[in-house]
Amino acid sequence: MKKFLSLLSFATFAFAVNSFAQELRFGVMGAMNVANYSMSTDGLSFDTDSRIGFKAGIEMEIDAPFIYDGFYFDTGALISAKGAKMSTSVGDVNVDWTSRPYYLEIPMHIGYRYDLGSSGNVSLFGSFGPYVAVGMWGTDKVTMADESTKPDSFASDGLKRFDFGLGLRGGVRLFDHYRIFVGYDWGLINIAQDDDSTMNNRNFYVGASYIF
Repeated sequence: MKKFLSLLSFATFAFAVNSFAQELRFGVMGAMNVANYSMSTDGLSFDTDSRIGFKAGIEMEIDAPFIYDGFYFDTGALISAKGAKMSTSVGDVNVDWTSRPYYLEIPMHIGYRYDLGSSGNVSLFGSFGPYVAVGMWGTDKVTMADESTKPDSFASDGLKRFDFGLGLRGGVRLFDHYRIFVGYDWGLINIAQDDDSTMNNRNFYVGASYIF
């Protein structure tokens, strides 16, 4: 009896692993970031210009028919170049600042896709959920009076390394493997080291992916 129960348990586990593996798919993605900051100091807001960057890495999709047919989970490991640009003046001196941080970003979205037509070759999809990110490296560029310096983006007077926020993505799935999408990430954590300042990541992106 014990041997039978052990065999039954092993068979059940093997079936569960095989079923999960069939629903698990990996892929690669690349996107163009249009990144910016929401900034304020002592209650005064500052306007920043967008910085063009990129988002690239591996993706993972897990179908979730146990929720409802068409639902899935979307995650991955991405390198994302964010930041912003700002020009101001200190007295008669112009100051140009470009923030160039690079993050390891992990989205954790739940999504839904809707097939257009019976063939399933074209689908619309949308996903939403949190992301976590850790600053990996970055070098700012500060130009003042024709002299430039390049401080570390994550120095003690720079940015905090940890970021957390919410993301939204939507697009078209073609022939099961291809995705074309746009998305937006809202940083919810104040990443400024200065206690008198607030700084939140904002990022619009457009890209494509291939799921194997």
